[in-house]
Amino acid sequence: MSKIVSIDKAVDLIKDGDTVALSGFMLATAAREVIVAIGTRFKENGTPKGLTVYQGAGIGNNFDQGVCEMSYPGLIKRYVTAHFANNRPMIDMTLNNEVEAYNFPQGVISHLYRQAAGGKSFEITRIGLKTYCDPRIKGGKINSTAKEDLVELIEIDGKEFLKYKVPNYDIGIIRGTTADENGNITMEEESSVIDSLDIAMAVKASGGKVIVQVKNIVSSASINRKDVVIPGVFVDAVVISQNPEEFHRQTPGTYYDPIISGKYKSEDYSFPKLELNERKIIARRGVLELNDNSVVNLGIGIPEGVASVAAEEGLENIILTVESGLIGGIPLGGSNFGSAVNSWASLSMVHQFDFYNHGGLDRTFLGFAEIDEEGNINVSRFGNRIGGCGGFIDITQSTKNIVFCGTMTADGLKVRVINGKLEIVNEGKKKKFLKNIEEITFSAQQSFENEQNIIFVTERCVFKLEKDGLVLIEIAPGIDVDKHIFSQMEFTPRISDELKEMDARIFSERTMNIK
Repeated sequence: MSKIVSIDKAVDLIKDGDTVALSGFMLATAAREVIVAIGTRFKENGTPKGLTVYQGAGIGNNFDQGVCEMSYPGLIKRYVTAHFANNRPMIDMTLNNEVEAYNFPQGVISHLYRQAAGGKSFEITRIGLKTYCDPRIKGGKINSTAKEDLVELIEIDGKEFLKYKVPNYDIGIIRGTTADENGNITMEEESSVIDSLDIAMAVKASGGKVIVQVKNIVSSASINRKDVVIPGVFVDAVVISQNPEEFHRQTPGTYYDPIISGKYKSEDYSFPKLELNERKIIARRGVLELNDNSVVNLGIGIPEGVASVAAEEGLENIILTVESGLIGGIPLGGSNFGSAVNSWASLSMVHQFDFYNHGGLDRTFLGFAEIDEEGNINVSRFGNRIGGCGGFIDITQSTKNIVFCGTMTADGLKVRVINGKLEIVNEGKKKKFLKNIEEITFSAQQSFENEQNIIFVTERCVFKLEKDGLVLIEIAPGIDVDKHIFSQMEFTPRISDELKEMDARIFSERTMNIK
C-alpha cells in the first residue's frame, strides 16, 4: 500500500496535545511545506492545538520562514529548542508567557531522540552543569510558564550529572529528497542528514507517526539500497512538495547546488581575505593557537575569520567541522550557514555531537557577548532578545582548548593600525566585560573541573581564565591598560606578572608567515 498522501491527510495525523519533533538546521531538511500547512490549518480550524514541539537546531531563515509559520498562541503549548533562529512570534509568545519555553543544548536534544529510539527514558550527561540548564539555576526554563522540571541533578560514582527527560514523541516531521511508494527515503540533494533519521526512529519507537516531505517520487525498483537514509519501516506518510523552489530549499540562500549536497567538489570556493581591522586582528591572534592537523569548530561571526586567516597563511591541514554533521571542507556562512562545500563526510547531528562530547575537537573558536569577572559567558539571552545556546554548551564543556573571540566593546567600535600600533578611533558604546551577566551559557567553575585551557582574545588584549578569574596576559602595541582596557570593564582583572605585547606580526599588512 502506497504511503504517498496529500498534505491535508498528513496533517490529519497530528492530534491535539501531540508531542512533535521537527527536523532541520535553518531550512536544511526542514519540511517547511508541512510546517506552513499546520499553521494554516490551525488559523482556519483551531486545530491541531496544544502541541509540544521539540527541535534541535534553529529552523528557519532567521526572519519570516520556518517554525515561526506555525508559532501561534494555542497551537504550541510547550516549546523545547536549542536555538530560536530569530523566531519573533515564538520569542513574543515566550515573553508573554503564552507558551512553556525551554532552551536545552543542541547536542542534548539530539541525544534525546537517540535515547527515545532505544526505548530509554532519559539522557544522562554532564553537558549543561552549572549553566542555566542546571536545575540549581534555571533547569533550562526561560519563562515563568515553564513549570515542569525536565532536567534533574543526579550523582553517579561521586560525580554530578544532569538527567534530561525523554518525552514520548507522537509525530515526527522530517524531510528527504526522494521517496518510493514504500516510504524509503533518500537525501541526495540535502546539504546534510541533520537529525532526520534519529527523529524518525525516536517517533516510531514511541509508537508515533512519521511524516516526510520530499521533492521526488520514484519506483522502489529504481532505488539503490545504499542511497536509502530513512527506511520505509520508519515512515507513515510521504508528502510531495508542490512548490519545492519555495518550500523545499536546500538552504535559505540556495534552492539546490550539487556542490553543497556533496555530489561534486569545486576549487572555486575559498575563504574571503579580510582587511586589517578588528576582526582580522582577533582572527590572527586566534590562528597563533592552532597546531598542524587540528580538528576545529568555528562559531558564527568573528570566529569565522580564523578560517580566512589560516587560508591566507597557507595552513592547509586545518580540519573544520560543523554542528550539522559535516567534517572537512569549507563551512558556509550567511544564508547557507550549517552547510559546507568540499567536505569529507556528512554525519548525522547526533553522531557529530558524540564526537564533540568525547573531546574530539582539538580546539574551538567561539564568540562571546557578555563576560563576568569569574569568566562566565552569556551568549544566549539579553532581556527581550532570546537566541538560545545552540551547540555552544555542548562544545564549550567538551573541548580541551577554547579561544573565545570578540571585540572589547560593541556598538560603534572602530579601530585602525598605524605603523604597527593599534589606535581606537571610536570606542563602542556597549561594554561586554560586566560585573553581572544575565545568563550563564559558559560556566567558568565547570571549566576548572573539566581542566580546560581558556583564553579570551580581543582586538586590544588577551585574557587567560584562571581560578581567580580573568588575567590580562597580552596587550596590543599602542594600547594603554588603564585608558583602553580597564576603563571599558565593570571590574578590574589581575595583570599577569609576565604581561607582554601581542605578536607584532598581527598588526602588519603583510602575512604573518607562520606556516
